[in-house]
Amino acid sequence: MKQENTNVTANVLASLEQLSLKDSKEIFHCPSIEQQAADLGIDTEGLTKNALKKTVRDKLREITREEWKAKKRLKLKAKKKEKLELIQTGLLPPPEKKLLIEQEPSNVKIVLDLGFDSLMSDKEVASMHGQIRRCYSANKICKHPVNLILTSLSGKLQTRFEHITDWKSWKNIQVETQDYLDMYPKEKLVYLTADSPHIIQDLDESKVYLIGGIVDKNRYKYLTYEKAQQQGIQTAQLPIGDFVKLASRKVLAVNHVFEILVEFLECKDWEQAFMKVIPKRKFADQESHPNSILEEDA
Repeated sequence: MKQENTNVTANVLASLEQLSLKDSKEIFHCPSIEQQAADLGIDTEGLTKNALKKTVRDKLREITREEWKAKKRLKLKAKKKEKLELIQTGLLPPPEKKLLIEQEPSNVKIVLDLGFDSLMSDKEVASMHGQIRRCYSANKICKHPVNLILTSLSGKLQTRFEHITDWKSWKNIQVETQDYLDMYPKEKLVYLTADSPHIIQDLDESKVYLIGGIVDKNRYKYLTYEKAQQQGIQTAQLPIGDFVKLASRKVLAVNHVFEILVEFLECKDWEQAFMKVIPKRKFADQESHPNSILEEDA
């Protein structure tokens, strides 16, 4: 056996020696990091080699993730088709029909301020797009749907909407490319921001409530508060600290803020709205009752 292995190795080496230099380069060729960047359409200007490597790696990861998502969508589509065929042939019972909620529209206006497109990465824009979709879905099924308005839609987010989401067929939503200042008087605007010193207690139908449409992983602290201050707009924060204790700053995803507002319109109870919408991982003590913060302060 040992003699056979030696012979195989010798034959491989002999074959490699017969290759020309050009042939060996083609076999063992690995494109440089610069070539990989060029193939991926990455601008290398101003990037160090390490930064370029990271950018290439992130881009490849993003491409791989998009391919995985596409395969997952196809798999789900095939599974739905198979299930429908089984229902049609009588091998599976049809699903129970969902009870339709009798909606009572509210006059409350909620604006998602999308004027932060240039501050977000492609990944963050994709996340923002998903959060807007969840806001729309929540408004569709809630007891008291609000007037949902998107303003300053532009840039990468607008491109994503036009290519991925058929938002023009959405109902009970207003989508605008113009700024909210061009649509409403300042005295009616209230910017909801966790940095505001003012705490909101109820929702006033005569006001227009603004939610900053940005995903930034807390890179831009005080961004929406400072914007409102510069524009002379009233600010307010949700009364989170009065009812629950969070593990970090009282900064929530756009869809969570929106869902809390529509939930409050139904139950008229901030604590109930917070407990239903805020993810459990955000609470400082997941095991304790939310009222523990009031006991601690007493």
